[in-house]
Amino acid sequence: MGKFSVFNVRFSIRHALYCVCIAMTIMSCDTKTPYYHYAHTPIDGWEKNDTLRYEVSPLEKGGEYHTSVGLRLNGAYPFRKLYLIMEQEIFPSLQRRTDTICFDVTSKEGRFTGNGISYYQYTLPVCKEYFTANDSIHITIRHAMKRDILPGISDIGVRLTRK
Repeated sequence: MGKFSVFNVRFSIRHALYCVCIAMTIMSCDTKTPYYHYAHTPIDGWEKNDTLRYEVSPLEKGGEYHTSVGLRLNGAYPFRKLYLIMEQEIFPSLQRRTDTICFDVTSKEGRFTGNGISYYQYTLPVCKEYFTANDSIHITIRHAMKRDILPGISDIGVRLTRK
């Protein structure tokens, strides 16, 4: 009888672990975030003519969406601010939207203001837009700094969330 009860306990623990894994998987699915992607840039220098591209698949639901841009950089970035130009083209309506984004990267004293230790993370809300179901979006981002090559930037991300 002792072996039988040990078998039941093992089965119960295994069953409980499966249930927890399934529940976590279901809870981690965020239907309000249909797109969240980071594109990498060369850490030794992001060139002005290197445009990052993001392709948002046709949206399942229409409604108000918020777009935000994320930035990851390290201590090699030489400026206090970073200016980006984000262009969106919405299909099938062919609407276009252009935004200039300014990240305040360091304080006046030169300390990085983002979250992190050796790499710093920033997120900035950019716009609110109404999309209809089946709209797809083509997004491009490039830097708008006077310097042609910017060192220290590792990733630029785009997040689209439905309100």
